[in-house]
Amino acid sequence: MRAAIAATAAALALLTVTTGTAAAHPEPDAIGARELFPGEGVLDGAKQHDGDEGHLPPVQTGAIEVVGKGEVTNPSGAGNTGRVADVTAYGDFAYLNAFREPTCEAGGVHVMDISDPAAPVELTEAFIPTSPGSYAGEGIQVVPMANAFFTGDLLVHQNETCDPALVTDPTKAGGISLWNVTDPAAPQPITLHTGDFTNEEGGLDPAPNTTHSMRVWTNEFDKRTYVVLVDNEELTDLDILDITNPAVPVLVNDTLDLAALFGVDQDSPAGLNQVFSHDMDVYKIGRRYVMNASYWDGGYVLLDVTNPTAVTLIAESDYAALDEERAARGEQISPEGNGHQSELSPNRRFMLATDEDFAPYRARAVIDDGPYAGTEFAAAAAPDSPPVTAENPITGPTTYVGQACSATGPLPAGSGTALVERGTCAFQEKLDNVTAAGYSAGIVFNSAVPGCDELVTMAAASETVPFVFVGRTTGLQLLGVPGVSHSSACTTPAPAPGSPSFGATITAVFDGWGYVRLFATDIPRGPNGGAGSISQVDTYAVPESQDAAFAEGFGDLSVHEVAMDPERQGLAYLSYYAAGLRVVEYGRGGITEVASFIDEGGSNFWGVEVWFDENGEKFVLASDRDFGLYVFRIGG
Repeated sequence: MRAAIAATAAALALLTVTTGTAAAHPEPDAIGARELFPGEGVLDGAKQHDGDEGHLPPVQTGAIEVVGKGEVTNPSGAGNTGRVADVTAYGDFAYLNAFREPTCEAGGVHVMDISDPAAPVELTEAFIPTSPGSYAGEGIQVVPMANAFFTGDLLVHQNETCDPALVTDPTKAGGISLWNVTDPAAPQPITLHTGDFTNEEGGLDPAPNTTHSMRVWTNEFDKRTYVVLVDNEELTDLDILDITNPAVPVLVNDTLDLAALFGVDQDSPAGLNQVFSHDMDVYKIGRRYVMNASYWDGGYVLLDVTNPTAVTLIAESDYAALDEERAARGEQISPEGNGHQSELSPNRRFMLATDEDFAPYRARAVIDDGPYAGTEFAAAAAPDSPPVTAENPITGPTTYVGQACSATGPLPAGSGTALVERGTCAFQEKLDNVTAAGYSAGIVFNSAVPGCDELVTMAAASETVPFVFVGRTTGLQLLGVPGVSHSSACTTPAPAPGSPSFGATITAVFDGWGYVRLFATDIPRGPNGGAGSISQVDTYAVPESQDAAFAEGFGDLSVHEVAMDPERQGLAYLSYYAAGLRVVEYGRGGITEVASFIDEGGSNFWGVEVWFDENGEKFVLASDRDFGLYVFRIGG
């Protein structure tokens, strides 16, 4: 959300204009991307993975059968809307992460007995809790281990923080947690909240950095077990831990900045600079271990991690100049990036990848007059304020009202757009005061702190007043400050409240939801195999996701995850949020949908996983965000 997205003819700024967002993470070392004080109101992940509004009609096509369903129980009593996140399965049990919604309570992992796939049952007494103020979202895995330190089944999940005020122990937050689930009915903690404890000053923090996702593998060459982490506070960096002894994890690589090391970022088209790791998987391919990292605007990256302390690049992808799905519909606009998750095919010759996008609109944001007239900028809307659309733009003159905090007294009556400086009081207080003064919209610009051009998503709600956040450079340019630029804005003070300011227009165009990419891959298999290649073959999108008539009121129509069928080459399963479960065939000829499912009352699938029962029968598991577990059988 922090970067301008440019089309070939004219730069277009990325704007969060609906409740769901493209879910970008801020730069880790930027103070301007964090809360400046407790309670200021910076949303973590911009309500990523929301989607309880409306739904598409039920559908069941192709050889897809619902075998069973199992609902989870929220111990907080707050219900299941938005409750369920990722899913994994091992043996006769499935494990579903409990997200930060609907309240920041009772996060953790649900344990379900799926020995009878037709009747999944939650083991409520086996629920694995996260620490207070934390939750589990994207990233859970169970792996068998047998070494001198541990023999049994190890469950690993990541930890993120939903409310720092609820964290009761400063050492119990962030990182990953490791549990012994050899007896799934009685999980036992081994190590909680381990990961990267290092800080910018070279010291150690009491708790590790929060972790968005993780993946575990055991290297048969050195007989050691590793886990790779997505570090929320050093997002361009991948962390690798040795967890061969789960009770004493060791950080073995904290230097994997793929942009700095391997140049996986790209300059053109402009705007693809939300470059950070989001998800990973690891495969043994010949005599090497290969990691496929989904690196958001950096695309998809293949790494040799046979030696986790000396990682090398195999191949990386770049985005095209034009968004393929929009171009197929006659619209020339740049891609948004958003490389979210990917898996390799059983023969490792193909890779399916999901570009996640919760913002089906893109905005053109421009300064209308004054010395910086025509300058385009990026903005992020408070998701609980009215969306900015072509029919509901922010436009016209602005009035600079300073920080708009109650401590300085009520704001003078005004109209149009209030220009507000960040700081001193919460975003909600600023919005309330702007509303009370009679303004119809608000633009908040960042404070004079390091990273002052980073965008944040404000926790501020209004039914009538659109409220957006911009970088400090934009704010000072709207105030006409002479010579201000990105390099000087963070140390340039703002003029006094009431100083003249200039107009701005922010309006939006539909650019679709997230979709799927198919790549052909060449991965040399030798122990010193060297470079390979990734080349795009095709893209696929659910039709409704590219139709503006479905932009609002039908839930999130973005793809989320893919699971390759491990037995049948050319078959894969997609969790497509409110567009349900989709089954596709893929190959040199592209991607073709062959089956689909949306339940009565709608679906909201986050995770998808292939699971085999004790008889070797194959099932597809999907986690519904608002319910729990679905078990499918795919025929044909």
